Amino acid sequence: MSDVSWSEFRRQLEYKAKWNFKHFTIIDRFDPTSKTCSNCGCIQDMPLNKRQFNCPDCSVSIDRDLNASINIKNLGLNKINTEGHSGINACGVETVVSTVKQEKECLVN
Repeated sequence: MSDVSWSEFRRQLEYKAKWNFKHFTIIDRFDPTSKTCSNCGCIQDMPLNKRQFNCPDCSVSIDRDLNASINIKNLGLNKINTEGHSGINACGVETVVSTVKQEKECLVN
């Protein structure tokens, strides 16, 4: 695919996600997803022709593409979980702040 095709594909994905009220997250194309161990996070240099990822730290052995897909999923989930994070309150406990305005209750007699 040419660059134009990829940008159109991405634009369509964003459009369809918004249309269906889904969250769309972009992962940086320079993240070393196929070079990072999905089990322990160890990063190692790998030539493109090497199809099996073998971690020297935790000894996990996994297909390079499967390893990359797990890392991409985790990066996306991490981005979703940290967007709009309000930080830590005074007690040191993370809080979730509601962004939806609550309606008043209507009492009918």
